[in-house]
Amino acid sequence: MGSKFGGNSRKIVAKFHVYKEKEIVRKQWKHLKGTPYYVSEQFPKEVVDKRKQLYPKIKAARDDGKNAGIAYDTLYVDGKPVRN
Repeated sequence: MGSKFGGNSRKIVAKFHVYKEKEIVRKQWKHLKGTPYYVSEQFPKEVVDKRKQLYPKIKAARDDGKNAGIAYDTLYVDGKPVRN
């Protein structure tokens, strides 16, 4: 995507028709450690904005010793969705 700038790598976007194949590729991020490459999901702007708002809450939950994570745009603490 876009033109090459300053010797940096350009982004590529891959579209998968089978969810299972997407998850296989996404879970291979560990093999890219130490390289200039990475794998991430692309979300709509609304979801990205909501996830940004949830990051401080996730940090607070983890500091309290709880198991916390984000799935799409929902915060889960100890396996239960947290409503705002």
